[in-house]
Amino acid sequence: MSIFLLVSCLCVLLEEVDSFQEEYCFSGYTFQWCRGLYLSVDEPATFLIFPRANLEGVLCGIGGDAVFDLRLELRGGGLNITYEEPDDLPVLQFATGPKSAAYRVTVTARDMLYGATADSAYVFFAMRPAVEIIENSVPVEPDSAITGE
Repeated sequence: MSIFLLVSCLCVLLEEVDSFQEEYCFSGYTFQWCRGLYLSVDEPATFLIFPRANLEGVLCGIGGDAVFDLRLELRGGGLNITYEEPDDLPVLQFATGPKSAAYRVTVTARDMLYGATADSAYVFFAMRPAVEIIENSVPVEPDSAITGE
């Protein structure tokens, strides 16, 4: 019976994750990845992700119904970003560099509701190609035909 409840909770949470990913896809985030977890209170889950080079986007965590505070941490590629605020839907913005790198993600359920000691959560990232800003480093005199001189 408990396995049935766990599977049904994960399916409902997965539908919520799918709707978030559809919104990101609509906004141009073309590279996506998702992973489901079962977290006990204050027991971190750590895993590696491997996004491609030259991308920008978000790493999101979504806690189940009983998760009140989900801590999300991203390390690698010269980054060390942690979401410390109490939230059941933390979002970290990050960009990958010119080389592919492994990023270590640590997810911790720090507080739960209803006296729960464990619940499900999903972590996903949505990425899009990084926009390269080209700056003009050589000032140019205005053309006399344009200025009317």
